[in-house]
Amino acid sequence: IAPVSRWTMERSRFICTMKPAASLAVLTLIGRRRTASSFLQGNHNTRCIKFRPFQTAQLYYSSHQPNTSKNITSHQSERSTIIMEDNTRYCITTSQNCRDDDGQQSKGKKWIKIAFDSQHDTTITHYNHALSNERVAKQSAAITTTKEESNNNNNNAPIEEHGEEKEIPASVLQYQRQKRKMQAANRASKTHVTISQHLQTIYTDEHIVVTNKPSGILCVPGVNSNKSLLDLVFEMYGASEEELEALAAAAAAEEANKGQGETKAQKRRRKNKERTLQTSTPDFSVVTRDNMIVHRLDMDTSGIVMFARNRHAMSKLHEAFRQKDTGSTRKVYEALLVGWLDVDCWMDVAASPASSSSVGEKGGDDDDNVADNNQEGDNNTDYIGGGEINLPLQRDHKHPPFMRVSTPHSEAEAHQAVADLNHAGYKKMIAKRPKASVTQFRVVKHELWMGHKVTRVELYPVTGRTHQLRVHCAALGHPILGDPAYGYYGEANPNGGFSNTMIRSISPTYATMELRDNVEKSVKESGRTMCLHAKELSLNHPVTGEWVSFSAAPSF
Repeated sequence: IAPVSRWTMERSRFICTMKPAASLAVLTLIGRRRTASSFLQGNHNTRCIKFRPFQTAQLYYSSHQPNTSKNITSHQSERSTIIMEDNTRYCITTSQNCRDDDGQQSKGKKWIKIAFDSQHDTTITHYNHALSNERVAKQSAAITTTKEESNNNNNNAPIEEHGEEKEIPASVLQYQRQKRKMQAANRASKTHVTISQHLQTIYTDEHIVVTNKPSGILCVPGVNSNKSLLDLVFEMYGASEEELEALAAAAAAEEANKGQGETKAQKRRRKNKERTLQTSTPDFSVVTRDNMIVHRLDMDTSGIVMFARNRHAMSKLHEAFRQKDTGSTRKVYEALLVGWLDVDCWMDVAASPASSSSVGEKGGDDDDNVADNNQEGDNNTDYIGGGEINLPLQRDHKHPPFMRVSTPHSEAEAHQAVADLNHAGYKKMIAKRPKASVTQFRVVKHELWMGHKVTRVELYPVTGRTHQLRVHCAALGHPILGDPAYGYYGEANPNGGFSNTMIRSISPTYATMELRDNVEKSVKESGRTMCLHAKELSLNHPVTGEWVSFSAAPSF
């Protein structure tokens, strides 16, 4: 079921409802475009009856298909819907029983699923501009009414002893963001990157190199051509000068032999022939420095990075990392989140939705519960609880090139921004449609970092969007400790794009502004970089085909 559900989620031309049977999963698909018929009939793993646009068809997906679902699956038991200030419906689904990586049922393990209601999922309604515009108009009117009522209530109501948290002035945020940009540029240029200090090789053979990247250095050279991890790997394991000269000469000769008056059809046939030859006879020739990189991590993210040493390995690894949603690669990250993420509080909200308006004070302050959680989380093979964050992401039109959670309101604003922009590059970037993004997490234990409350979690990216883990954690109200973009005074939109008022209403355990401020001061004093580490990478070896797994412990 998992491949089909993700496949339909990626394409807004279908509406999918699943009805499990004894040996088959029956999916009802309603075509929204004329290309739906040809698309379905071209899927080799499916069998469908006669299908015509705007008619219902039964698609049977065999139960013996390979299982590509990752990490944990759970059964729905309770569901709560929270209406945010822009009328977007935010759903919290909970379960007491879930299954771990080995398929064993874990009774009593708390599991939550966080997602938008289907009618507010921008990956489904993206192409329906009329519906989107109508929705945005209603939301704008509702926000205006809410603000007027709030102002009236504030004028008439007595001053409470415990008021709302103070908002950070826009001028202060702008100053801090510019300061962070300058600090990041200085750090990248002034860091003296050397093999002895920054190249930590985990595994190497004649086809691949696996390294443990330290936090604070670039994976690839930036706009200022700063020395990076790629430079170190190429210097240590890359091709020699003689091999590169021979490679350049062969490329020049091949270019000269190509027909000058070649038509498009001839060019296409030639490329298909070359591709067929590459498939039948693997090309183990050396690659240039820039072709060794097959995936990358952010500068402040530490962890496992893999490099290719020949063309065949490069091609196979590119293919594996592109197909993130099919289970061809498995990544596990470990992070420290600001505040105590208590799954019990989220489950309480789902059980009693009426209390969602006052859940902002529940930030996990019960010391007795925390002590129990610490005891349970001491064993790394166990965990306190977990969940799945299913929130679509889009480019942030207010803070490009960063990302944010996509809502109908933000999507309409992005369309307006595209219409107003004159820069073609920004237009192309902002105009990209929202993408379905799924992250699963496990709460390992609650800790104190320099006297501040933090939560150690394991993160499992089911999809692989830009800054996905960082945005999803921020959207929970618990940004990653030391995150320069989505954390306190970050360059991007805080809370994953949600306002502070929204995050207080939807997150029962959100980290308060006071806690975030104190943590930020400690981060500056200690020089601590972002606490996000890619600790495990598993995939099929590009040459032998054997399933291999590499791991490295975090430094925090």
